[in-house]
Amino acid sequence: MNEQQLKEYLVKLAQEYGSKWNEYEDSIREQSEAETAAMPEFADAEEQFAWFKENKPTDWHEELSKWVGPLFDRYCTDKKRVYGGKNVRSFGFPAKFNGIGSPVETSVDLKNKNRAEVYFKTETAFQDEYLFVLLRKAGQWKIDSYKGRRFGDEKWDNRIL
Repeated sequence: MNEQQLKEYLVKLAQEYGSKWNEYEDSIREQSEAETAAMPEFADAEEQFAWFKENKPTDWHEELSKWVGPLFDRYCTDKKRVYGGKNVRSFGFPAKFNGIGSPVETSVDLKNKNRAEVYFKTETAFQDEYLFVLLRKAGQWKIDSYKGRRFGDEKWDNRIL
């Protein structure tokens, strides 16, 4: 594959990962909100405690982790991660990679034959930007980490993958 094809492939790889993540996170958030809306009104904390003792709500973090695990295996390097990885501890709105499905700008910087940085600029309310670091190991490109920034900040923040 030539350089242009490689760059297109790397953009597609990071974009697929981010878009799938968003799809899963949005679905889990919607299910969680529906479950919460279906709960009864409680007169006081004692009544609420009694209800929760009898009715265990869904562990939505665990459910999202079930979906994210295979996604992570497919798209991300397998290094040991203290935070993040396959065990998701948060979800919300907007989704983690807000706007990545329809970026207004993308670019790829091939650092060397085994390392690349893939950039996405979005037109979201926060003007999110993402910078994915991809590594090639055993001939396969995978996401190793990413950074983000908002509102045109100059400084990139390391984010938990």
